[in-house]
Amino acid sequence: MAAISAVRQDGVGIITLSNGPVNSLSKNLVSAFEHELQNLVKDVKVKAILVTGAGKFFSGGAEISELTLLAAQGPNHAGPSPTEALRKVIDLLDSCPKTTVAAINGQALGGGLEVAMGCHYRVAVPQASLALPEVKLGLLPGGQGTQRLPLLAPLTTVM
Repeated sequence: MAAISAVRQDGVGIITLSNGPVNSLSKNLVSAFEHELQNLVKDVKVKAILVTGAGKFFSGGAEISELTLLAAQGPNHAGPSPTEALRKVIDLLDSCPKTTVAAINGQALGGGLEVAMGCHYRVAVPQASLALPEVKLGLLPGGQGTQRLPLLAPLTTVM
């Protein structure tokens, strides 16, 4: 199964994250996400873009196995960091000339929540859970979560 799918339906581009079991934001998924998002932005028939996840997760965030490998390589690894690639996708969602909507169908954790926060609008099922769990490990969210969350939620909720 592909890590991501993009379909067009009634003027809406629908991007579905499909990297089971938690729709983790692997390097390949983020790259495909950027590609599909840019294609939908260019498509004049698409008026809005919806992002969702397959199954019970919107996205569980970073692909932990890739982060472990990256940490083992140290600070001098080659190529852009996973957070740079993710930030690019989030910035594309935020600056998109078309309306972007995150349809949060379950857990949106870490980078998954940051993707949702990059969209213009967010809708969630009642049982959805939203969190930036990396802060409990002493890590800062890599996709601008610390900047976006206080702008979207009341301070009493965020603290």
